[in-house]
Amino acid sequence: MVNWVSISVIGFFAFLFLDVLIDAVKTICLRILEFDDLSHWSLTIFLALLLAYKELSEDTQDQIRGSLGFAVRPPHTREISSAAAPPKDAVVQSRSAPVPAPTQPPVVDEGSPDVAMAKVEEVFSGAMKNADIVLFATHALRKYGYGPTTLLATSLCCDEVNRDLEKALIGAYGDNFSMGGLAGFAFGGVTSFGAMAHHIPQDGSCLIVYGPHVGIDTHGNVGKINRRGRIASGACCGSAAAAAGYVEKVRRGQPKAKTPKRPLDAQQYFVGSMLLPHAERLARAKDSMVELPHALYDVQDELMLKIIMNGAQEVAGDGKIALLGGIQINTPAGAPDYFLPKKFEIRNNKGQLIENFLWD
Repeated sequence: MVNWVSISVIGFFAFLFLDVLIDAVKTICLRILEFDDLSHWSLTIFLALLLAYKELSEDTQDQIRGSLGFAVRPPHTREISSAAAPPKDAVVQSRSAPVPAPTQPPVVDEGSPDVAMAKVEEVFSGAMKNADIVLFATHALRKYGYGPTTLLATSLCCDEVNRDLEKALIGAYGDNFSMGGLAGFAFGGVTSFGAMAHHIPQDGSCLIVYGPHVGIDTHGNVGKINRRGRIASGACCGSAAAAAGYVEKVRRGQPKAKTPKRPLDAQQYFVGSMLLPHAERLARAKDSMVELPHALYDVQDELMLKIIMNGAQEVAGDGKIALLGGIQINTPAGAPDYFLPKKFEIRNNKGQLIENFLWD
């Protein structure tokens, strides 16, 4: 009688050496079943050994091969997924043939945060790091009782890169009331100011921080920023850049946009329309991307003063209204964000100026 158990064990070691395909082995085993009843047991042993071996990692398989004296597979033949296997009728490359090195991803010149910081000093002289502007503001306002009873209000662009300044201010005065929309315009208007004034703690005052923002990327490009998870830098502020493009087209003769009847994109319409008076100023600028946030600030400051004069009386008691206006400067990771103060003053609840904290 044929010793099928021995044949099964021999077949398994032969499999280690020849590395035959599982489907082919199964076909042979089914043929064996036709000749001897003992083949049931031998086939079970053979398949158990085969399947157990195939479940092992490739490194473990190679250790078994080496301990039994069989050749270990070359490294370039490992980890070939079945999904990447060539069609049956395709010409298969010999295992001994060299495998080309994998294509490396393109190297992106990421520049340096230091370049952005140097650019800030060059084109936005007087800008202060976020931490420094918060320290400056809190120190100056302390003599007017600003502290636990202060309500912070901000009118900054909705862009996510602008939250760092808000977080720094929140650390000093608590959660902020948001009045701002696209590009930093106080689109909440008088209504939002009145609501904010009614939220001020008893016997407290408010601080309003407002203004546009501009990015500087790792190559020193003004008007761009390196955003998280993106290879190339992009527009910052995008709303401001779109408005500047619209203003230039109108300057060249394109008809003005019609006043929107629906709120679908009303904010952007007003950003562009309110910037129109500064068309020539931007066209004459040495660098329009540097001049753009200054022009936007002037428009926003005018709007904010109108809001204050129409809503100041909503601040109760002896409450004060501090205004810190300027330009946010967003920088890439590895560099601090900055704020260029263009106005820092305090007014009473009649809108009258009490003190200007900035020297002209």
